[in-house]
Amino acid sequence: MNTEHSTQAVAGRQLVRSLQGRHMTMISIGGAVGAGLFVGSGVGIQQAGPGILISYGLTSVLVVLVMRMLAEMAVARPDSGAFAVYARLAFGRWAGFATGWMYWLGWPLGLAIEGIATGTILHSWLPVIPVWLGGVLLIAVITAVNLTSVRAYGEVEYWAVWLKVAVIVAFIAVGLIAIGGLVPGTQAPGTSNLLGHGGFLPQGIGGVVTASVGAMFAFSGTEIVTIAAGEAADPAKAIRRSTRSILWRICLFYFGSLLVVVLLLPWNSAAVGESPFAATLQHLGLSNASTVLSVVIFAAMISTMNSQVYVSSRIMYSLARDSAAPRILGRISRTGTPRNAILLAVSLAVLLLLLQFFHPSTAFSRLLGVAGATVYLIWLTIVVTQLVLGRRDRLDGRPPAPGTGMWLFPALSWFTLAAMLALLGFMLTLPAVRTDMLGALVLMLLLVAAAVIWARLHPARNEAEAVVAEPDTALA
Repeated sequence: MNTEHSTQAVAGRQLVRSLQGRHMTMISIGGAVGAGLFVGSGVGIQQAGPGILISYGLTSVLVVLVMRMLAEMAVARPDSGAFAVYARLAFGRWAGFATGWMYWLGWPLGLAIEGIATGTILHSWLPVIPVWLGGVLLIAVITAVNLTSVRAYGEVEYWAVWLKVAVIVAFIAVGLIAIGGLVPGTQAPGTSNLLGHGGFLPQGIGGVVTASVGAMFAFSGTEIVTIAAGEAADPAKAIRRSTRSILWRICLFYFGSLLVVVLLLPWNSAAVGESPFAATLQHLGLSNASTVLSVVIFAAMISTMNSQVYVSSRIMYSLARDSAAPRILGRISRTGTPRNAILLAVSLAVLLLLLQFFHPSTAFSRLLGVAGATVYLIWLTIVVTQLVLGRRDRLDGRPPAPGTGMWLFPALSWFTLAAMLALLGFMLTLPAVRTDMLGALVLMLLLVAAAVIWARLHPARNEAEAVVAEPDTALA
């Protein structure tokens, strides 16, 4: 095919399928390893103490189950709109509208969180640059990368994630050596930090649940692979490979690193709340390593910001394609990227990031709580959607592709829904979580109301549009 003709076709109609298997694997890892782990986990440790391990354990079980549900739906229907499209298939156009917008709003929130975290690191190096300004400048750089092409995004993410993996593995290795008492000048801590200072659950079960909200934000990038599948050369293979590796990645990256922190340091240390990874290395007398770690964490969070801009723009592209957002947001540039959708997402993120200017001490934790609550409601939507589509597909003689079907369907899906609703009810009883969760619930109800009104004002032009959104088709 003529290259110029292909580019023009993309600019007028659709995204480019230029992400390879190696890109997809690293995207699935990189999206969930950012400020939520490197910085947000410190907030969680102060909320739950060593019980943070239970918080992440509870959340990781939900992640594995939800990702399995997503894998089943995404392999059957690879689309850059992901579960917004699935909700539309299950319940109608209004559900796709509400789910898509709810999910989209979570990503500018996350981008603002990462912007504050990276801006804080940049400010520590260059005090003349305020935190909010540093975050804005870094968002501008990430925007430029995403405006170039999807292949540029994939390449940046591929190498940045290798860096993330290397630093986490190195951190855990050093931590295990220190736990064994093999680092000169330090003693093996035993269980003094894990069980001392108020016990394993110093803040009670309420602290564990409160910290789970931040853990939900930390895990929120794991579903990116089902969105990127819309631009993958082999969506089914990429999704199967990525979702199968989730369990061991969770055990290694999250449990391994957090176990090192709570074993080596008192949970109520102020330094743990600010930066648990750096505080651990400083405690071991590895100041130079702590400096290097700050540089690597900075690069890791830049990588996560890269993913956040990518995902938010693809969700908005899908909404515009399905007439659930202004069509101008669905226009594709000559480089094959949804330029207007990218600019909208980063603009909202910058506005949210400016909260740090007015509330420097609370902006990060507040945005983290709201983002976590938003993620939880999206997970609930995914579970309900899979129950409907899973039953429908099986009755229609379309069983899930091998290795992607939900385990013990429908019993395990119903159990997951019941457990999540029970946990939601418990969250609403906790003052530390209630405000953020109620805010997210009100936002979802408003979006549902707006979706119903929108569906009435914009009736489907034909029967096919009322039922299904066609997936992006590949270009040669």
